[in-house]
Amino acid sequence: MAAAKLSPTANLLRRSRLFALPQALDLPPEPPTSKSRADSDTATLPHPIRPSIVTPASSLARGDWGFKRPLPAKSTSLKSSKPVVRINAIDTFEHVTDFESAADHTMTLEKFQELHLPMSLPAKVNYATSIVPRHNSPFETNVDNTETSKPINEVGSKQFRHTGPWLAGLSEADFNAYLRRVQKDKPEILRKLRDRFTAQLNAERKKRAQDDGQDLATLAPIQVTDEDFQRYIKVLRSDPASLGPVLFDLLDLPSPPAVPSDRIGQVYYQSPGTKLSSSEYAVWGPPSTHPSAGLSYSRSHALIYNHPNNGPQTYQRPVEARILRPKGRFKGKSAKAIAGVGGIAVEDVNAMTFAEQGAPAGLASFDATIPGGAKYYVTPFRASVDSYGRIQLASFRATTAAKVAYGIQEYKKPSTGPLTPWMSVDEFTRDQQRIVPRLDRPRTSPLPISSQEPAQKTEDVARNLMRTLSSS
Repeated sequence: MAAAKLSPTANLLRRSRLFALPQALDLPPEPPTSKSRADSDTATLPHPIRPSIVTPASSLARGDWGFKRPLPAKSTSLKSSKPVVRINAIDTFEHVTDFESAADHTMTLEKFQELHLPMSLPAKVNYATSIVPRHNSPFETNVDNTETSKPINEVGSKQFRHTGPWLAGLSEADFNAYLRRVQKDKPEILRKLRDRFTAQLNAERKKRAQDDGQDLATLAPIQVTDEDFQRYIKVLRSDPASLGPVLFDLLDLPSPPAVPSDRIGQVYYQSPGTKLSSSEYAVWGPPSTHPSAGLSYSRSHALIYNHPNNGPQTYQRPVEARILRPKGRFKGKSAKAIAGVGGIAVEDVNAMTFAEQGAPAGLASFDATIPGGAKYYVTPFRASVDSYGRIQLASFRATTAAKVAYGIQEYKKPSTGPLTPWMSVDEFTRDQQRIVPRLDRPRTSPLPISSQEPAQKTEDVARNLMRTLSSS
């Protein structure tokens, strides 16, 4: 059979790379809070919403990016050695192409891929203990399921997506719209409920017959009448504890967060055990993307880091982490330290496990004397993506054995003591120039304790002298 001929316009659109670009995603939702928030319009988003576009070097020299008009070299090739752009609007009212640099997410992806970390399902990481959450790959058969997957009906299967919405994250307007949609589908829901009731009666009858020793092949299926079905609906309506699991199953709703302790003794619509692949999804909602987000497709940590000179290593090369905000008190509250690892802001990176004498320089408080800013080396061991599409990275401080293999030494503050015999005058002067004096601290006398003692009186000196002459 001959293929249908396409018109020139259809053939052009079919071969166009521009029309092959996916649509832009929605902006990440703002957290529901009544407090005032100071957000920036130019800040990097938690996850990209538009694709990154590159062009060959031959086309880049002409400013040709495959759009209606060339892009200026001052904002692309002359600004970065790896120009990558994202398009906000191909043609605006002013007849210009609205674009911006996409190097923020592109470079973050490249840095993350250099960590060689597999993606894990979200789990709480407590740095105050030595217990590390077990790695659970989101690509396993029992958890990598949606509502249309084949293994979803198997025993112990989990899923990361439901057809119904997460009720805890809906606003009042969204919840009312969902109720109207449910009322529109009421006949279909009642049919599913009747099939569920019939299957339940048949299962109970089969169980009784099996206990009595009857032949199961001779059992006829139960025919549910309308009166029995209406009586079953009334029983469910009078018992919220029994109606809750039925509603969550029929509407395919994700499990909500845990019930507060002050409502445990009250009557409420109970939910069944969560079917989500991670318990964190029941607290913060189902993931907006696949749990891996396409960052890595490795399923385990089964990698050997082979050093060219020292052979196989237990850990890979340590990664340098920059301290973005040290520990301290901000707005009257004790704040956790924030560090940047591979372009990812990580909260509380080992800030609780460091002893005061072994903490990196600049972690306890801001230190402007450190050249290049406060940094230290870490070993990332776990990465996941939360419900809002943000990368959650966990790491430990790099051990001495991991740093020795690569010849890495962390920065140590120079000694502020007196000039030592092995220290030159230039080195001593340079180190003393880095010290910023504290004017709000009471000054102490630099003289030794022996020189601060009061001088002896003249009479005591004369009396001691006469005693010495008489004894001689």
